Amino acid sequence: MAESRAKRMQVVLSLALRQEDEAAKKLSQFRDQLAQEERQLAELRDYADQYLTAQGALREGILAHELINYSSFINRVNAACNEQANKVERYKVLFESLQQQWRLKYQKRKSIEDLIARLQREDNLLLDKRLQKEMDELSSQQLQRQSDSAT
Repeated sequence: MAESRAKRMQVVLSLALRQEDEAAKKLSQFRDQLAQEERQLAELRDYADQYLTAQGALREGILAHELINYSSFINRVNAACNEQANKVERYKVLFESLQQQWRLKYQKRKSIEDLIARLQREDNLLLDKRLQKEMDELSSQQLQRQSDSAT
């Protein structure tokens, strides 16, 4: 008997499942990277806050060149915070894109599974009809033999 359509679709399902798994793996790795970038931003902001707090107490009696150095350093820390915040925002956009790609692959796999289930139901119905037809033919033949032997 020829291979059923549902069985032939298993290859397509296997490929879709592999693609979904790869997309999920990329998404997971990128989620970890995004979390790391967010932690780094939080650490930079904490450092800037701590430095401002510590230096704020020392402002009295500070020399002009020390104040200039202090101001320059604070500007560099703020620039680093802004750069990191921009990086985090870019990562979030990329993460959303990867998440959408995974969703599409998930939906594709689910659709293929639904199609296979429908094909299996159709195959089962055809098989049931074929078996019923064979049973009817056997019954008919048996009745025919009984009526032939009775006469």
